Amino acid sequence: MKHSKGRMAMRQGVILTGLGIAVWAVPTLFFLLFGDWVMLGINEPYFGSSLFLLEMLSFLLLIGMALIVRLRLFRERGSATRFGFAATAVGLLLSTFTIWQRDSVFPSFNADQHHSYAVWMTLAYALTLLVPAVMDRLIKEPAKAEAALAVPAVHADQPLADPEPSDDVSEPIDSVDDKKTE
Repeated sequence: MKHSKGRMAMRQGVILTGLGIAVWAVPTLFFLLFGDWVMLGINEPYFGSSLFLLEMLSFLLLIGMALIVRLRLFRERGSATRFGFAATAVGLLLSTFTIWQRDSVFPSFNADQHHSYAVWMTLAYALTLLVPAVMDRLIKEPAKAEAALAVPAVHADQPLADPEPSDDVSEPIDSVDDKKTE
């Protein structure tokens, strides 16, 4: 049994590491293809708007990834948070080399665009830590959700209580009908 738990944990680690590589590769390829059009320099007038839109896109993609990890891949609580940690660790390691070799990775970027990319990347990795953790908190456990709808359970140490008699003693149905006719 210990071997199967170890294998499951290793399998989950490999999958989360692969997802972390994907989280790094997709934006890197996006900026390789479209960086000249979407990555504005820090001194340009619409830099803030451009950065906000790029971060919102990152935010939405991270919500989707966290939901996939938590609801489809690994249904246990904390799996989306582990995804965020793995994606951040792998992504920061790979992004270190991307920034280090920025002139060969993004040859068409000017110095301001390289700085913009570093700002976007820093904020995106902060989101990568926060968004999956928040999604883990927002997603309710199926057993807890069902228990909230169910009748409260009686514990073994509590005696069963008789229903309290009501103070309103109703009359027999026949006598009520007799009063209506009078």
